[in-house]
Amino acid sequence: MLGASGFLSRRLLAHPEWVDELAGSPPGPPPHAPIEPDWPAIRLEKYRGLLRIAARDLCGRPFGDSLDELSLLADRCLDAAARCAQAEVGGNAPAVLALGKLGGHELNFSSDVDLLVVYRLEPQVEPGDLAQRYTRMVQRLKTHLEQPSEEGFGYRVDLDLRPEGAAGVLVNPFEAALSYYESFGAEWERQALIRLRPVAGDLETGAALVEELRPFVYRKLIGPDVLSAVREMKYRIESERREAGRDLEACLKEGPGGIRDVEFLVQAFQLLHGGRQLELRTGNVLAALAALARLGLLAEDTAAALASAYLWLRRAEHSLQLAEEQQTSRVPRDAAAQLGLARRMGYHAEDGRVARASFQDDWTAVRTEVRAHFEALVLGESR
Repeated sequence: MLGASGFLSRRLLAHPEWVDELAGSPPGPPPHAPIEPDWPAIRLEKYRGLLRIAARDLCGRPFGDSLDELSLLADRCLDAAARCAQAEVGGNAPAVLALGKLGGHELNFSSDVDLLVVYRLEPQVEPGDLAQRYTRMVQRLKTHLEQPSEEGFGYRVDLDLRPEGAAGVLVNPFEAALSYYESFGAEWERQALIRLRPVAGDLETGAALVEELRPFVYRKLIGPDVLSAVREMKYRIESERREAGRDLEACLKEGPGGIRDVEFLVQAFQLLHGGRQLELRTGNVLAALAALARLGLLAEDTAAALASAYLWLRRAEHSLQLAEEQQTSRVPRDAAAQLGLARRMGYHAEDGRVARASFQDDWTAVRTEVRAHFEALVLGESR
């Protein structure tokens, strides 16, 4: 652990009693008990949980478990944060729902948590007063989770996937959110909502929103042009990133053959077939790939290859972020830093040049295969 992660090493040195979290080979997962609704306690439990998860990764347990454990840890922290904010502001709890990687149970070591917050109207409270109360609640949740301290921070909170994006109100009434998506929802929002799930606060209202939005996300009748729409969105993202000066060839997430290619490929098939195939209605990429293979919508060897490539890419992303909890998906160009990444991923050849070359060869093979499948399947061509 001391060799792999600077930020967790500093936490361990500040709390030497946490060495007990590393007992076992691998150590046990983080506990499932609710976290005390207290902002410092949330930060402490987050880092204790990260310590265990990182140690489990370094002991070589199946990497896919890491994605779920990181997501469950964030769920517990968000539950406690929602209770903290509610206690400070008063009133009922809103429904806090996750999108993105958290929504799919696939969180990183240093991810934003993408949240959507809705609430039920209360007959005895003026709508304007209610909106102000829930807005203050969401503001407190975001501020306290993002606030840096000696113990680090909670989570970066991204609310921009809400109705109308950054221009919209922070929190919406339940019916207003439904009306927005039914009347104005864009294709990219349909795709994003595949991963929507309730995580904190009023879970019953959150589950009801997911259920009510299913007809919007998974349409019964849809043409194959959805594949082209997803492809064009992916290419537009790449073009915008290049115009902004981003080095996409070094990006595990957004570059050609990267994580987003797998996600967009899978989500295109979910949008195309999810109206008829209930098995495809999952926010988890690996679960969706397995379902596509079972249903015969993807060849089994193709689904297996994409799952393997996705896990390799996500493990590389985790290994990057494990060093200093930086929100990055960029593979360093510097040879020494790249060797450090290779070592954290398990490339243990004694000669560092051999280890680094093996990492580079595997990365080239993974992204070449992913991009080939993306081009063939999302374009609807046979391969």
